[in-house]
Amino acid sequence: MKNWWKKLDRRTKLLLGLGVFMVVVVGSVFIPGGKKETFDAANEFMLTPIIKLPKIGPVNLSITKAVLYLWATVFIIIGIAIYVAHSLKREPSRFQTVLEGVYELAHDGICHSVMRVGAEAWFPYVGGAFVYVLILNFLGLVPLPVGEHGQLAFYAASGNLYITLTLALCTFLLSHYAGIKAKGGLGYIKSWVVKEAPPVMRQFIFITHVLGELFRVVSLSVRLFANMLAGHLLLAVLFAMALLFQSYLVAGVLSVGSVAILLFEVFIAAIQAFIFAILSAAYIGGAIDEEG
Repeated sequence: MKNWWKKLDRRTKLLLGLGVFMVVVVGSVFIPGGKKETFDAANEFMLTPIIKLPKIGPVNLSITKAVLYLWATVFIIIGIAIYVAHSLKREPSRFQTVLEGVYELAHDGICHSVMRVGAEAWFPYVGGAFVYVLILNFLGLVPLPVGEHGQLAFYAASGNLYITLTLALCTFLLSHYAGIKAKGGLGYIKSWVVKEAPPVMRQFIFITHVLGELFRVVSLSVRLFANMLAGHLLLAVLFAMALLFQSYLVAGVLSVGSVAILLFEVFIAAIQAFIFAILSAAYIGGAIDEEG
């Protein structure tokens, strides 16, 4: 067989290869892709109780997959902390080098680049928020057995508005606590008033500032929620389309598209954690800054 293939010229080999490729493509269009399945992308974001617990008033204490992702993130951070405490070396390993890079990014690239005062004092919170959101986002890109009937599935805990709202409220409350601690309650409120502005404009600027403070919660929570939800929803839609068309060709194309989107989601997960942390540092730094 090798002898007759060697006797063929380059043009004939290309034509034969192209013919085989066309046969495979046409066959993948008409050959059915298996048993038809139904898939609702919206079900992937529904939080059905995994472990049912009693309610306390309006609060449902049941364990859902969102809670499992939050717990898993905490356990990963604890594991990293234990590793750092017992495995630090003068000649760092690759993993230690990555951890040092994350630390320097949070310490120098976020806190000290944004906060003119109080950077060291508030670095534990800002750095902790950055690492927590970063791991939470990355964990949502790992398939875990949280789907229907214990199947492997993707779930973005940071695509849950209640979770991102809670994180945003932490930054909101701590920024005002920092401002009151630095300037006193009355002094902090007075810092919202622009003394150089005309008397008529002072009230308008003060009200605008109050509204701006409230909308910071919306900005922090919705930005993280929407960006993480959009990517996972697109992945779910591509998977649903592969089941709908029941074609090997369509499944192959959608698989390539899913991999591309997944790689892009890695970048989105990192940049959203960075944005959340740098805005938190800016809000806290602005509250305690004497010129703020």
